[in-house]
Amino acid sequence: MTTARTTSSNLLLLGAATALPPLSIDMALPAISSVGAVLGSTSALAAQTIGLFILGFVLGPLLFGPLSDRIGRRPVMLGGLAVFTLAGIACAVAQSIEMLLIARVIQGAAAGAAAVMPVAIVRDAYTGREGRAMQNALVAINNVAPLVAPLIGAAILLIGNWRDIYAALALAGLILIWAGLRLKESHPSSARSNHPLLPAYAKVLRNKRFAIAAPILALNFAGMFAYITASPLVFMEGMAMSSQGFAVLFAVTALGTLIGSWVNTRLIKAGWSESKVIGASLSISLLCSAGLLLASVGSANVIVFAALVVASNVCTGLVMPNATHVALDELGQIAGSGAALLRALQMAGGAAASFLVGHFYDGHSANAMAGVMAGSALLGLVIFVLSYRCLSHHQPHDQHAY
Repeated sequence: MTTARTTSSNLLLLGAATALPPLSIDMALPAISSVGAVLGSTSALAAQTIGLFILGFVLGPLLFGPLSDRIGRRPVMLGGLAVFTLAGIACAVAQSIEMLLIARVIQGAAAGAAAVMPVAIVRDAYTGREGRAMQNALVAINNVAPLVAPLIGAAILLIGNWRDIYAALALAGLILIWAGLRLKESHPSSARSNHPLLPAYAKVLRNKRFAIAAPILALNFAGMFAYITASPLVFMEGMAMSSQGFAVLFAVTALGTLIGSWVNTRLIKAGWSESKVIGASLSISLLCSAGLLLASVGSANVIVFAALVVASNVCTGLVMPNATHVALDELGQIAGSGAALLRALQMAGGAAASFLVGHFYDGHSANAMAGVMAGSALLGLVIFVLSYRCLSHHQPHDQHAY
């Protein structure tokens, strides 16, 4: 198949595909209680629709990333979107909680397969500053999804029910398939790999830049996920904030990642290297999380906490696209496997942070949240400092057209 460089419309398609997982998770949140009531199940079991979707989302890329290195990105992405659409229909018509849970695992795996392909596609097509800018654009689009998804889900519930949320997700998948049919292959047959799954991942892990950037990205995401997990407890229980007030606060702090993407665009144009952006961002993130830790043992108010979290999220918005570009830059034929493993490690970091926050939360303070954020930032900065020379000196990959 011939290749062609991406257009703005294709970039929007790729960004929308990366946003499928957060849309699928957050749109469904407002409907969990009604799912249990309609299907004769408990709310706790209905809540497993989120956990099982995430399980599928982690496994899907690990299975299909290496496949994309063998047969190309386009068929894997379109196949993932097709299965995502069918799974959404199955969720919408489910007559039992068991059927819904099975469909959600499949939907998560399909979303993971489709969502990881844009990262590999951009790696195939772009190098240097242009590659960083494209990865940054994907992160920016992806960061919009958690802001709008709960609102979309709540709006659908005003005029329909929980089944309509899954029908809307299926419709979104169908639209993306239609748009994706015009997408050209970015990974030509001459560049494809025949590595089996496990050897492909072993080769990925042997790449020094991936081995450095992947844990930095995972730890950075862990810090953000510690806030996501603990924020309802800290602000609504510990600081007696109303649910409406918390919703506004969460949206404001989430904007930090978008601001980070905007700042990153300016830094790329100004000639800042990936290592310089990552190092500065990790340093500022450590200062912010240390400030949160100090504030949590003092008497700081909500505004101080919010300001520090926003600044920390800005750093996350800076680290994610640059670390992604560094991790995949030298992987060539196995960039699909690299993108899949990178996403899996990122989610593992988030899961570990969520567990630690839940384990150490004392019922009223922000100590656990701030401690996990500070620990993640410190470990990330230590890895960066120890490996700075490797991050700063590399041979860029050979660019081929998309």
